[in-house]
Amino acid sequence: MKHLKRIGFLICITILLGVTHRFGVAQVQPDIRLDTVVVHLLPEYTHPTVLVIYEIDLDDALPLPQVLNFNLPAEAEILTVISYSSENRPIELVYQEERIRGWKDLQFSSTSHRIRIEYVDPNLVREHNNRSYDFLWLSLYPVGSFTINVRQPNGASGIISQPALERLDQTPEDQPVFTSNLGEISAGELFTFSLSYSKDPGDPAYPALPVHPARPLNENALGRTPSPISVILWMLLASVVIIVLVLFYYLRYRMKEADKFTYIGQGVGIMNPERQVLYCQECGMRTQTGDSYCSKCGTELRKPTAFEQPPGG
Repeated sequence: MKHLKRIGFLICITILLGVTHRFGVAQVQPDIRLDTVVVHLLPEYTHPTVLVIYEIDLDDALPLPQVLNFNLPAEAEILTVISYSSENRPIELVYQEERIRGWKDLQFSSTSHRIRIEYVDPNLVREHNNRSYDFLWLSLYPVGSFTINVRQPNGASGIISQPALERLDQTPEDQPVFTSNLGEISAGELFTFSLSYSKDPGDPAYPALPVHPARPLNENALGRTPSPISVILWMLLASVVIIVLVLFYYLRYRMKEADKFTYIGQGVGIMNPERQVLYCQECGMRTQTGDSYCSKCGTELRKPTAFEQPPGG
């Protein structure tokens, strides 16, 4: 009986050590140190979620390349993992992710001491106009300086956090940014940051989300709308071309009609002299077909031959 209890105790100890190794204590690598970690939280940036960005600086004495592990929320959608070259050029890294209980283990090999991780956390709680969010950081490595920056969402008010935040006076963004420096964090420590605020989409002063171009806008950008002046100039040019074409076809039509009447008149006079329109050779009075004498002066009308043109023709 004692032997069975001892075996059961050893099994429990083994399982406990295995879990601890995976989630913190035994996984901590004392030779890896994070000099600075800056966490940017952007609630409801483009979707009803939280965009989370890690900016991490490793210890300069750490040899490279270095395999690193970070624990993210289990529901996190990883967007990108990059490092920066000596020319400050971003290099996208290949990573592996594995869900283990309440966490998602992110593993990659870094070729630089500067790292950037971006992911989307859907764990933003929305109840009517109230919002709340808890950020968790399970530090597998010691951190020299840990800072959290929170970008105020559009239309948000009454921001409350634990630990408390201070507003940055000068920020390049339109929305206010709040910050809190937490100093050092020990390896294996679980840190929790709580955030809450209110937001009323029914307020007429509620601003729309900003729209940012996916690519730089210049004269070579696809789908770029031309300036109003160029549109007006093109419309004027098109109008002039249409007017010229209409005038050309109108004149051509008139010339064809004139040629047609000339041809008909000449043809009638030449081929059918009895149907030709005649005028009195004395007074110039127009006669009717078949008249032999002028109805005005009584002069006998001269009959034209088949090859004779009418007077004035």
